Amino acid sequence: MHRILNDAVDPSIGTLREIALACGFDIDLAARPLSDPRAAAAARAMLERGYIPPPDHEIDRWRERLMRTAGGGGPVEIVKAAAAASSPLHRAGAVLLSGEVTLARVASAGDASKKRWAVSGAAGLYLPSPSSTVPAATVLWCEDVRTVTHLLAEADLRQARYRDRVVLAVVAGEPELFAGSFADSIVRYAAPIQIIIDCLAQSGAVADDAIEEAMSW
Repeated sequence: MHRILNDAVDPSIGTLREIALACGFDIDLAARPLSDPRAAAAARAMLERGYIPPPDHEIDRWRERLMRTAGGGGPVEIVKAAAAASSPLHRAGAVLLSGEVTLARVASAGDASKKRWAVSGAAGLYLPSPSSTVPAATVLWCEDVRTVTHLLAEADLRQARYRDRVVLAVVAGEPELFAGSFADSIVRYAAPIQIIIDCLAQSGAVADDAIEEAMSW
Protein backbone atom coordinates (compact mmCIF):
# COMPACT_ATOMS: atom_id res chain seq x y z
CA MET A 1 0.00 0.00 0.00
CA HIS A 2 2.85 2.37 0.84
CA ARG A 3 4.46 1.84 -2.58
CA ILE A 4 1.13 2.27 -4.40
CA LEU A 5 0.26 5.49 -2.54
CA ASN A 6 3.70 6.94 -3.28
CA ASP A 7 3.70 6.07 -7.01
CA ALA A 8 6.57 3.65 -6.53
CA VAL A 9 4.68 0.86 -8.29
CA ASP A 10 1.89 0.63 -10.86
CA PRO A 11 -0.37 -2.10 -9.44
CA SER A 12 -2.23 -4.57 -11.61
CA ILE A 13 -6.02 -4.73 -11.60
CA GLY A 14 -5.74 -8.05 -9.82
CA THR A 15 -3.70 -6.51 -7.00
CA LEU A 16 -6.13 -3.60 -6.63
CA ARG A 17 -9.07 -6.01 -6.46
CA GLU A 18 -7.40 -8.08 -3.76
CA ILE A 19 -6.84 -4.92 -1.67
CA ALA A 20 -10.46 -3.85 -2.23
CA LEU A 21 -11.77 -7.30 -1.24
CA ALA A 22 -9.72 -7.21 1.95
CA CYS A 23 -11.43 -3.88 2.77
CA GLY A 24 -14.91 -5.22 2.09
CA PHE A 25 -15.33 -3.75 -1.39
CA ASP A 26 -15.20 -4.95 -4.98
CA ILE A 27 -14.05 -3.22 -8.16
CA ASP A 28 -16.07 -2.80 -11.35
CA LEU A 29 -14.43 -1.60 -14.55
CA ALA A 30 -16.34 0.29 -17.23
CA ALA A 31 -15.13 1.74 -20.53
CA ARG A 32 -16.16 5.28 -21.49
CA PRO A 33 -15.18 7.73 -24.23
CA LEU A 34 -11.90 9.42 -23.41
CA SER A 35 -11.99 13.16 -22.75
CA ASP A 36 -9.00 14.28 -20.72
CA PRO A 37 -8.15 18.00 -20.84
CA ARG A 38 -4.60 17.19 -19.79
CA ALA A 39 -4.00 15.58 -23.20
CA ALA A 40 -4.73 18.89 -24.93
CA ALA A 41 -2.64 20.74 -22.33
CA ALA A 42 0.28 18.41 -23.04
CA ALA A 43 0.03 19.01 -26.80
CA ARG A 44 -0.11 22.77 -26.31
CA ALA A 45 2.90 22.65 -23.99
CA MET A 46 4.81 20.76 -26.68
CA LEU A 47 3.83 22.99 -29.62
CA GLU A 48 2.67 26.39 -28.40
CA ARG A 49 5.32 28.95 -27.56
CA GLY A 50 4.66 30.66 -24.25
CA TYR A 51 2.03 28.18 -23.07
CA ILE A 52 2.77 26.99 -19.53
CA PRO A 53 0.55 24.19 -18.21
CA PRO A 54 -0.15 23.78 -14.50
CA PRO A 55 2.18 21.47 -12.57
CA ASP A 56 0.61 18.06 -13.03
CA HIS A 57 2.40 14.72 -13.36
CA GLU A 58 -0.41 13.45 -15.58
CA ILE A 59 0.35 16.16 -18.16
CA ASP A 60 3.94 14.87 -18.29
CA ARG A 61 2.58 11.36 -18.79
CA TRP A 62 0.37 12.61 -21.60
CA ARG A 63 3.41 14.08 -23.34
CA GLU A 64 4.93 10.60 -23.37
CA ARG A 65 1.66 9.03 -24.54
CA LEU A 66 1.25 11.56 -27.35
CA MET A 67 4.77 10.92 -28.61
CA ARG A 68 4.12 7.18 -28.59
CA THR A 69 0.75 7.55 -30.30
CA ALA A 70 2.13 10.00 -32.84
CA GLY A 71 4.91 7.55 -33.62
CA GLY A 72 7.53 10.25 -33.36
CA GLY A 73 5.65 12.30 -35.97
CA GLY A 74 5.42 16.03 -36.30
CA PRO A 75 2.96 18.59 -34.93
CA VAL A 76 0.00 17.37 -36.99
CA GLU A 77 0.27 13.83 -35.62
CA ILE A 78 0.64 15.16 -32.09
CA VAL A 79 -2.51 17.31 -32.28
CA LYS A 80 -4.43 14.42 -33.86
CA ALA A 81 -3.45 12.18 -30.96
CA ALA A 82 -4.37 14.89 -28.45
CA ALA A 83 -7.74 15.43 -30.15
CA ALA A 84 -8.58 11.75 -29.91
CA ALA A 85 -7.98 11.89 -26.16
CA SER A 86 -9.64 15.21 -25.26
CA SER A 87 -12.93 15.51 -27.16
CA PRO A 88 -15.04 18.33 -25.65
CA LEU A 89 -18.26 16.66 -26.85
CA HIS A 90 -17.54 13.75 -24.49
CA ARG A 91 -16.57 15.92 -21.52
CA ALA A 92 -18.51 15.26 -18.32
CA GLY A 93 -21.06 18.01 -17.72
CA ALA A 94 -20.99 19.32 -21.30
CA VAL A 95 -24.31 20.70 -22.54
CA LEU A 96 -24.88 19.67 -26.15
CA LEU A 97 -27.33 21.77 -28.16
CA SER A 98 -28.85 21.66 -31.64
CA GLY A 99 -30.80 24.32 -33.52
CA GLU A 100 -29.76 27.79 -34.67
CA VAL A 101 -28.03 30.62 -32.84
CA THR A 102 -25.90 33.51 -34.03
CA LEU A 103 -22.30 33.86 -33.02
CA ALA A 104 -23.13 37.28 -31.54
CA ARG A 105 -25.72 35.65 -29.26
CA VAL A 106 -23.15 33.12 -28.08
CA ALA A 107 -20.64 35.90 -27.40
CA SER A 108 -23.29 37.86 -25.51
CA ALA A 109 -23.97 34.87 -23.25
CA GLY A 110 -20.26 34.49 -22.60
CA ASP A 111 -19.85 38.16 -21.70
CA ALA A 112 -22.96 38.19 -19.50
CA SER A 113 -21.62 35.28 -17.44
CA LYS A 114 -18.95 37.71 -16.10
CA LYS A 115 -16.37 34.95 -16.29
CA ARG A 116 -13.83 33.74 -18.83
CA TRP A 117 -15.06 32.20 -22.07
CA ALA A 118 -13.75 31.41 -25.55
CA VAL A 119 -15.23 30.04 -28.76
CA SER A 120 -13.57 27.06 -30.41
CA GLY A 121 -14.42 24.24 -32.79
CA ALA A 122 -15.92 25.06 -36.18
CA ALA A 123 -16.56 28.76 -35.50
CA GLY A 124 -12.96 29.16 -34.36
CA LEU A 125 -11.71 27.53 -37.55
CA TYR A 126 -13.88 29.46 -40.00
CA LEU A 127 -14.21 32.80 -38.13
CA PRO A 128 -17.70 33.71 -39.43
CA SER A 129 -19.13 37.17 -38.91
CA PRO A 130 -20.85 37.71 -35.54
CA SER A 131 -24.24 37.97 -37.26
CA SER A 132 -23.83 34.53 -38.85
CA THR A 133 -25.36 31.33 -37.50
CA VAL A 134 -22.72 29.28 -35.72
CA PRO A 135 -21.54 26.29 -37.76
CA ALA A 136 -21.76 22.75 -36.39
CA ALA A 137 -20.06 21.87 -34.17
CA THR A 138 -18.95 24.98 -32.35
CA VAL A 139 -17.57 24.77 -28.81
CA LEU A 140 -18.10 27.44 -26.17
CA TRP A 141 -15.55 26.96 -23.41
CA CYS A 142 -16.57 28.81 -20.26
CA GLU A 143 -16.07 28.83 -16.51
CA ASP A 144 -19.80 28.72 -15.66
CA VAL A 145 -21.71 26.26 -17.84
CA ARG A 146 -24.94 26.62 -15.88
CA THR A 147 -25.11 30.41 -16.20
CA VAL A 148 -24.17 30.44 -19.88
CA THR A 149 -26.73 27.75 -20.69
CA HIS A 150 -29.39 29.73 -18.84
CA LEU A 151 -28.47 32.86 -20.79
CA LEU A 152 -28.93 30.92 -24.04
CA ALA A 153 -32.34 29.59 -22.98
CA GLU A 154 -34.27 32.03 -25.19
CA ALA A 155 -32.28 31.13 -28.31
CA ASP A 156 -33.65 28.63 -30.82
CA LEU A 157 -31.70 25.78 -29.26
CA ARG A 158 -32.62 22.43 -27.76
CA GLN A 159 -30.79 19.53 -26.17
CA ALA A 160 -29.08 17.41 -28.83
CA ARG A 161 -29.88 13.71 -28.61
CA TYR A 162 -26.99 12.68 -30.84
CA ARG A 163 -23.46 14.06 -30.93
CA ASP A 164 -23.39 14.17 -34.72
CA ARG A 165 -26.19 16.76 -34.60
CA VAL A 166 -24.55 19.12 -32.12
CA VAL A 167 -24.42 22.75 -33.21
CA LEU A 168 -23.12 24.23 -29.96
CA ALA A 169 -21.40 22.50 -27.05
CA VAL A 170 -21.14 24.49 -23.82
CA VAL A 171 -18.22 22.99 -21.92
CA ALA A 172 -16.42 23.86 -18.68
CA GLY A 173 -12.85 24.92 -19.33
CA GLU A 174 -9.98 24.76 -16.88
CA PRO A 175 -8.19 28.11 -16.30
CA GLU A 176 -5.15 27.33 -18.44
CA LEU A 177 -7.34 26.54 -21.47
CA PHE A 178 -8.04 30.27 -21.90
CA ALA A 179 -4.33 31.14 -22.22
CA GLY A 180 -3.56 32.45 -25.67
CA SER A 181 -7.16 33.35 -26.49
CA PHE A 182 -7.73 36.30 -28.80
CA ALA A 183 -10.54 38.69 -29.71
CA ASP A 184 -11.98 39.20 -33.19
CA SER A 185 -14.71 41.86 -33.24
CA ILE A 186 -17.03 41.00 -30.32
CA VAL A 187 -16.01 37.34 -30.18
CA ARG A 188 -13.24 35.84 -28.07
CA TYR A 189 -11.64 32.74 -29.54
CA ALA A 190 -9.53 30.01 -27.97
CA ALA A 191 -5.85 29.72 -28.91
CA PRO A 192 -5.30 28.42 -32.47
CA ILE A 193 -3.85 25.08 -31.38
CA GLN A 194 -6.80 24.53 -29.03
CA ILE A 195 -9.18 25.27 -31.91
CA ILE A 196 -7.43 22.75 -34.16
CA ILE A 197 -7.52 20.10 -31.42
CA ASP A 198 -11.25 20.67 -30.83
CA CYS A 199 -11.99 20.43 -34.56
CA LEU A 200 -9.95 17.26 -34.99
CA ALA A 201 -11.87 15.70 -32.10
CA GLN A 202 -14.89 15.70 -34.41
CA SER A 203 -15.48 13.93 -37.71
CA GLY A 204 -16.46 15.14 -41.15
CA ALA A 205 -15.58 18.31 -43.05
CA VAL A 206 -14.51 20.37 -40.03
CA ALA A 207 -11.87 17.78 -39.12
CA ASP A 208 -10.64 17.61 -42.72
CA ASP A 209 -10.39 21.40 -42.90
CA ALA A 210 -8.55 21.47 -39.57
CA ILE A 211 -6.00 18.99 -40.93
CA GLU A 212 -5.37 21.24 -43.92
CA GLU A 213 -4.94 24.23 -41.63
CA ALA A 214 -2.57 22.34 -39.33
CA MET A 215 -0.46 21.15 -42.28
CA SER A 216 0.10 24.77 -43.27
CA TRP A 217 1.88 25.55 -39.98
